[in-house]
Amino acid sequence: MTSTRHDHDGAPSSNLAATVTGADRRTLDAIFRHPLAHNLEWREIVSLFNAIGGSEEKHNGEFELRAGEHAMAMKKPHTKDVTGQEVMDLRHFLERSGWSPTAKAQEPSAEATAPSLIIVIDHAGARVYKIERGPDGAHEVPANDSKHILHQLDRKTRDADWDETYPRDESFFEEVAQAVSTGGRIVVISHGKGQSNEADHLSAYLQAHHKSIHARIVREIVADLPHLTTPELLSLGRNAFAEA
Repeated sequence: MTSTRHDHDGAPSSNLAATVTGADRRTLDAIFRHPLAHNLEWREIVSLFNAIGGSEEKHNGEFELRAGEHAMAMKKPHTKDVTGQEVMDLRHFLERSGWSPTAKAQEPSAEATAPSLIIVIDHAGARVYKIERGPDGAHEVPANDSKHILHQLDRKTRDADWDETYPRDESFFEEVAQAVSTGGRIVVISHGKGQSNEADHLSAYLQAHHKSIHARIVREIVADLPHLTTPELLSLGRNAFAEA
């Protein structure tokens, strides 16, 4: 479980990652690696944050990890390695804080008043929901305000080599990118693990072709999509925005 405490609209204008060297630089690069790294150790994470800002143990195993003036709360994992979800949380936090290894200059982020977006994605397609902020500050979903994007793919060819990106995949991911090109923060909800998780492929595509959109992703959630209703999925998204 992670949460962030920083200004989502304040983005540094230079690439701070160039100042990180040695083992800490290897850890930073591993956090941003595609496919997702699954062997990052907690001690390596702490060492990196000590180099770029600091770390402090609070209570009940929770640590405050600092990157410059930005801070993130994260519980120490029960094993020596952090989970894939925690790697994604670290990646998005560091990216928003200006520590992406590939960043040259941060593009302006979306206006704070822009609607947030939830992407629910699997191999069959993606549905994008626009989340407005109500008068009391809570997120609410306008009726029928969603966009459905079908994923046309050659299942036999695709299943044979998950590492390849096919034209139909790229056109699908580009449609998703265009659907979320305007708006604010983004939560992605997907199904499956590793190469079977379509959110990982979308994330890699956005990182390569739409860095400003990728930087707006605040959380990626793995859920049992076939057994969750639309209201349940949207509730997951709203809770993720509240924690981010």
